[in-house]
Amino acid sequence: MQYNSDEQLATLVEVARLYYEEGLSQREIADSLSVSRSLIALYLQKARDRGIVRIEVVNPQDAVVSLALEIQESTQIEEIIVVPHGDFSPELTRRSIAGAAAKLLAENLADGDILGLVWGRTITHVVELLAPSSPRKIEVLPLLGESSYGDTYTHMNELVLNAAKQFNGRPHFLLAPLVVGSKSLRDGLLSDPAVQRITNYWEQVTVACFGIGVLPPAPGQIPYLPLKHLDPSMSSVAVGDLCAIYHFDIQGNLLESELQDKVIGVRIDQLLKANRRIAVASGIEKAPAVVGALRTGLITTLIIDLELAREVILQLKV
Repeated sequence: MQYNSDEQLATLVEVARLYYEEGLSQREIADSLSVSRSLIALYLQKARDRGIVRIEVVNPQDAVVSLALEIQESTQIEEIIVVPHGDFSPELTRRSIAGAAAKLLAENLADGDILGLVWGRTITHVVELLAPSSPRKIEVLPLLGESSYGDTYTHMNELVLNAAKQFNGRPHFLLAPLVVGSKSLRDGLLSDPAVQRITNYWEQVTVACFGIGVLPPAPGQIPYLPLKHLDPSMSSVAVGDLCAIYHFDIQGNLLESELQDKVIGVRIDQLLKANRRIAVASGIEKAPAVVGALRTGLITTLIIDLELAREVILQLKV
């Protein structure tokens, strides 16, 4: 089969298109052109040599590193980890985020550290996936009172116990509810010696790990606090919460409410004493909450999925 230069170029383009775009095999292309398979292989090589076909190897890690750096530069957060999983089911994505957080904790917690936890679906997976290479002499404690919800991932003290077991550390339990009926009752509980033993530890937490709540709650999500407890004026501007009790707007402004006088949980000044404050989130619907959370100044490390990271960058530019 003889071709002039223009005809040969057109043939190379057509063979390349059939092979790379249409997905035909070399044998199928050879049969359609009544030539040998070896000639088609030669055409494909010539197409690459002449720049008609360019093969690019894409490392997904390059994308996540680039996104992480862009978020970091926009927010000045110390550490951003973008996990290259966002096309799976919400549950699998959540577990991927949790796995990254568990790895971070296992590699960085050292003897003498005090780990504070807040309940949540992702944090439950974090605890399940912890696999430290050696025991650590750490203390593990809750940063909140117990929730009234019955789901397994809302059992604060159970999370603490399981995390401590993974490290062979020492658990500390807070036997008090998250929300009480009045400020006076809250103050009374906080003055109880058994409760004070835990709240005193809140001053010494070195690593805190918590999720980012979104308002209004995403489908299937249980909010940390029932919406009936939220002031209507606050819920109209709040986009999310940290540690269940600190709500914020899209600009990262913390919103005050009478609810804070009725909850038992770590104070902002205590939380800020932790050297590392790790927040985890997954799902594109959490983008406004993540943007607001980044602007609060309460986070040092953020772990999110690829699709959420892309949406966060878009909203940071608004």
